[in-house]
Amino acid sequence: MDDEKMPYAVLEIAGLDVSSLLWEQDEIEQAVRELALYPQFHEHFKEAFGLINYATSFWLEELSYADPAGSVIATMYRLRAPIDEHASYANPSSLPDVIRRLFDVDKNIKDSQLAATYALVKAIEGVAVLANWLFETEVSIYDLDEDLVLHLHATAPKKYASLVQDERLKDRDVEVEVRESFRECLGNTHRALMLADLCTQIENLDIAKVSFNVSPFLHKLLRKAFSAKAFLRASSAGKANSKPNSEKQLNAAQIFGRVSQSAKRHITLNPTISGADLVKALVENDGIASAPTIRKYLKKGHFLPR
Repeated sequence: MDDEKMPYAVLEIAGLDVSSLLWEQDEIEQAVRELALYPQFHEHFKEAFGLINYATSFWLEELSYADPAGSVIATMYRLRAPIDEHASYANPSSLPDVIRRLFDVDKNIKDSQLAATYALVKAIEGVAVLANWLFETEVSIYDLDEDLVLHLHATAPKKYASLVQDERLKDRDVEVEVRESFRECLGNTHRALMLADLCTQIENLDIAKVSFNVSPFLHKLLRKAFSAKAFLRASSAGKANSKPNSEKQLNAAQIFGRVSQSAKRHITLNPTISGADLVKALVENDGIASAPTIRKYLKKGHFLPR
């Protein structure tokens, strides 16, 4: 069996048996889209898959993924529980070191890639917990009358979705727990991607200034960025609340964080980028939100005007 393949049925998402988190992302997304109640959770899944795509991009070398990508992603998924346990006792900025201690990682693999892979794993966990709850809710209605449900699924998708919606509403406590787990996973994803972006800045500066190793200085800044207070603020992104207003505020805070991170990345790559091109890049390349929303948060973060 290829190293990058996970044992069969180790991970199931929306009825799909996943064997490779690197190569089957399109299949996972398609399985999720086929869920009857997918439209009601479209924004949740859009956010998660956007983060997954960004995390995967850390392994891109020109137009293909680096050779170790598949096996590192599979191994980190398999060891996610011990990584979580050890990371919970460590400084958040030391996540790459925790990962290196738990399994043999090639020294050429960057800290940014390890942090991004952890982010990918946590985002996949979030997708799995939400999609599997929706899938199980859908499957449970077949106990009513399988032939009838199959007929509705094939000929009356709106009535079929209505049956699933009725089943969903029977236990709202379960939904609250699922939403909390989803937000916690995505909160971990956002923190890990922030770490990956910081690690990338360290790695790029070390390459740019061969005669002066700036890593110790930037690592110190990185530790400060992940101080207790900063970590708690970031952790709040993973806390859900059953009240719609709280969830709306949380979503807004997360979108603002993503816009800020992406804006900083684009400005670092192109310091002279215009305001219009910055908005366009975040809308078309990163797919975070609509142009008006992007523009609003860029102004809030003082990235506009420029």
